[in-house]
Amino acid sequence: MANNNDDENNDPQKNQNDDESIKSQLNTLLDKQFFDPDSDSNQGNWFALLVKNDYEAAEAIYVGIIGIVGVIVSQEMLRYFKYGGEYIPFGHVSSGNLF
Repeated sequence: MANNNDDENNDPQKNQNDDESIKSQLNTLLDKQFFDPDSDSNQGNWFALLVKNDYEAAEAIYVGIIGIVGVIVSQEMLRYFKYGGEYIPFGHVSSGNLF
């Protein structure tokens, strides 16, 4: 009778443990604080001071920057999709028409 190694790879208990491990790693990553305005390394940082003094304005600036970067990246991806090999990143294409 042939030895079937697929049984070892399809062990539900092992897959469940792997899923839980990935979930716990993801939760650890998402729970990690990546910006602390009270940290000593942020003394004199204009954005850290803005977060401390006017949180709503700092949040609006942050969201605005993320939105602008997202729009620029999506425009460049659309240009790459349309022009393919003739695509020059952040360059001017000969025709002004997008479609």
